[in-house]
Amino acid sequence: MTSNAILVFAAFASTCGNTSSNSYWETPTSTGIYCEEYELMIQVDLDFADDCTSDYECAQILSGTGCGCATDDRIANMSHDTSFIYEMQEEAEGEGCSIDYETDCDCDPSAQPVCWAGNCEWR
Repeated sequence: MTSNAILVFAAFASTCGNTSSNSYWETPTSTGIYCEEYELMIQVDLDFADDCTSDYECAQILSGTGCGCATDDRIANMSHDTSFIYEMQEEAEGEGCSIDYETDCDCDPSAQPVCWAGNCEWR
């Protein structure tokens, strides 16, 4: 099973039994994918993307994934292919979905990308 197939499976499996009453998540987009599923697929790939063993690996700043400043954008390992993240982001936003990238909106201009506890982040 390819990693993209695993991501799609994870997104669909996670919604089984969901009894949320938020209509934003209850209506599928024109693609048949719910906004919540887009967000989940992106988050799963981001969880793989930020894996690291050294600061050197944390070299891909994922533009547009933060709160408006460069030091809040998510960071990916330089060896990770981020095309799936950007494809899903573009498709989701085109469908009117708003993706939460789980950043803290901390815009410290002196922050540097580092490998912290096995994940790329700003410090």
